[in-house]
Amino acid sequence: MGKFIKFLLTVFLFFTVAFAAQAAPVIKITGLGFDNSDNIVIINSIGQVFPKIMQTPEDNDKSVRTPENIITKSFLDNPDRVFVDITNAVLAGNQRTYTLKNSSLNNVKISQFSTNPNTVRIVFEYNKKFDPKNFAVYANDRQIMIRYSNTLVGSEKFKTVYNNMTQGERKVDFLESVTYSSETKEKILNVAQTTEPQFQTVKEEEKNTKLKGLYYLNSVSNVANGLMVKGSGNISLKNSFVLENPLRVVYDIENSIVAQELRNKSFTLPSSSALVVNGVVTQRDVLRVGQNTPSTTRLVIQGNEAKNYRLVISPDLQGLFIAKRTDVLNAKLTETTSTVLSYEAKNAGENLDVVNITFSNPVALTTFEENSKFYVDLQNVVDFNQNAIDELHKNPNYNGITAQKIASEKTRIIFPLKDSTAINAQISPDAKELRIYFKKRVKNEPPVVVTKPQEPKEQEKEKEKQRPSTIKQMYTVVIDPGHGGADVGATRANIYEKDITLEVSKLLENYLKKQGVYTHMTRDRDKTVELNERSDFSNSISPDVFISVHVNSSVKEDIIGVETHWYHPQSLDFAKKVHAKIASSRNLSKWETKDRGLFQSKFYVINHTNAPAILVEIGFISNPNERRELVKEKRQEEVAKAIADGIMEYLKDRK
Repeated sequence: MGKFIKFLLTVFLFFTVAFAAQAAPVIKITGLGFDNSDNIVIINSIGQVFPKIMQTPEDNDKSVRTPENIITKSFLDNPDRVFVDITNAVLAGNQRTYTLKNSSLNNVKISQFSTNPNTVRIVFEYNKKFDPKNFAVYANDRQIMIRYSNTLVGSEKFKTVYNNMTQGERKVDFLESVTYSSETKEKILNVAQTTEPQFQTVKEEEKNTKLKGLYYLNSVSNVANGLMVKGSGNISLKNSFVLENPLRVVYDIENSIVAQELRNKSFTLPSSSALVVNGVVTQRDVLRVGQNTPSTTRLVIQGNEAKNYRLVISPDLQGLFIAKRTDVLNAKLTETTSTVLSYEAKNAGENLDVVNITFSNPVALTTFEENSKFYVDLQNVVDFNQNAIDELHKNPNYNGITAQKIASEKTRIIFPLKDSTAINAQISPDAKELRIYFKKRVKNEPPVVVTKPQEPKEQEKEKEKQRPSTIKQMYTVVIDPGHGGADVGATRANIYEKDITLEVSKLLENYLKKQGVYTHMTRDRDKTVELNERSDFSNSISPDVFISVHVNSSVKEDIIGVETHWYHPQSLDFAKKVHAKIASSRNLSKWETKDRGLFQSKFYVINHTNAPAILVEIGFISNPNERRELVKEKRQEEVAKAIADGIMEYLKDRK
């Protein structure tokens, strides 16, 4: 009897394992994304990854089939190469080869190595610059990444430490072009073979890409009342902005990649005020780390005191110290002190000035704007060179620039801002030279045209001739569907904010077109559009109004409602008109939602757009009932019509 039970258990285990093998999740690999600074390969895939990383194929016990995506690596010679196998994976499309230039890798090949089981193989052929010790595979439930170098390619270009300029206003384009050639196999041959597949390839034309990684963020740690964010490469800050409800300050690092294990992680800021919730002590302020776009790292400080934190860039440009301003003032971040050698200020173009400051040694610094002034705090500068400041003041255009000691080894330089000024501050790769560009924003005034006096009848005829017959001849509207492409926005139950905003925006465009309004969309399909690209696009058109459509989200599922956000005073009346239509008692009753009101918020797109600009939040994707309604065509049409009615009322009142 005991033997029979053992037999049944063995049979049961066999079928259980077999079923698990058959039911194993399969990810679809769509291709490879290269960090062209010769550091990282991203394996682009669809579906959830169940990673289990083995050092060699022999580590995998083939007697037990698991539902995991087992990842193995092995080194071969003649030629020198390493291959990575991923089980329970299928390759979308044909096998292909990528030939890299100026890299430690000669080429990378990807193929469907076998079926039953499904295994995708990636083969890396390398040269003498390659160090096998640096080759490592990282994976989580969202992505697989391969790192093959510990050193990022350096750049002679200055790095941005502060920026509120639009892309069009920036003095320098920081994205560097590189090339690689891609080769594809015309069809898959003999995928079930047990030896490494032979690639018969045809070359495609060379492609220009933008350098994805000049900085690789791989560490966040607690230090001296703050957090230290560190990595390899050079930090270059793209922009920063403030979000409300909850309060967040956002910093973007351009041309950068976050280590997989840090993505979407939150870190408590040590000096933040404590809260007690249900007897549990928690911290109010946190730092969130994420990969916002394939080439942009996003750092978000969230909490009641989010605006009270400073980011200090280390002298090697590889670290960011994040702490409250008082803690930054008291912190000692480097043993090396520096002095100011010189100041130089000059006009660099129309409405553009540049101030150049040189130092004896690399500097650690933080920058910020307050009270119509721009501040540069130098954390290790012991002498700001008063004589050089006095020389600078001989030019009346720059006599408002001042410097002062704020601690024994810390110096503050203050720049008064006149009118509307855009700023781009850059540090040299050796952190011994600081350039600050100041660009005065000038509104385009219509040219003055002198005409001969006309007879009264001729004047009446001329007025009649100039009077527009339709609104189309008078008004232009830019519609900005929030998020898109790699930036999916808020997400719940596999529903993405980017899809809802695009559908509503298209309906809004149709309503406005029917009333004769010129319309422009920042995106008309599912694609990634940077925030600065949206505002630059609008400013290049000079529309009468700009409206950005978004869907809200909260950690609390019971929150519902519609909101309208504005920032510049010229946008307030526009916001009131549109919000009155969206949040009418009829709509609130029909949609079973709430009026959450008007907010003055420093969202990037409505802050950097010259035209009257607003951002509407049309509901909460985090609320199950509101989410269910937001995806329905009827609700989307009603929202679009309400927005259109508000826009038309505002435009007609301006008429």
